[in-house]
Amino acid sequence: MAEKINILIVDDLELVHEPIERFLKDFVFVENQISITSAYNLTQARRILTERKYDIIMLDGDVGGSWGHEIIQDIFKHNDKVIIVSSSNHDNFNTENVNLGAQESLNKTYLYDWNDKEGVFRTQKAKVIRELFEKSNKH
Repeated sequence: MAEKINILIVDDLELVHEPIERFLKDFVFVENQISITSAYNLTQARRILTERKYDIIMLDGDVGGSWGHEIIQDIFKHNDKVIIVSSSNHDNFNTENVNLGAQESLNKTYLYDWNDKEGVFRTQKAKVIRELFEKSNKH
């Protein structure tokens, strides 16, 4: 069995953490194959990053009055192999995060467009995110 994939969600809105978690769990893996940690601001995220290495970080663009891109270099200092997925519902924040090092972006409106159990992709973005998970699982 493959090792668990450690995922950090950095988003100030608590109400979006549950849909993101459900998206991640239903999207590719069964629940016991991933470990999800939540951070609700950049200070908390920076502290959490010192405690564990993450395979994937879902990073919002606007994190409680701070900008998600402000933490990207800190993330890479702790782990240069991490995959950062910008997960804002504002495309300009996603673009900024990608320009500063995030490997992919996912508009939150896609959270409900994950693939079904047979691997049928409902959107091209769902396919791209699935490929990132597969890449991360091979590390």
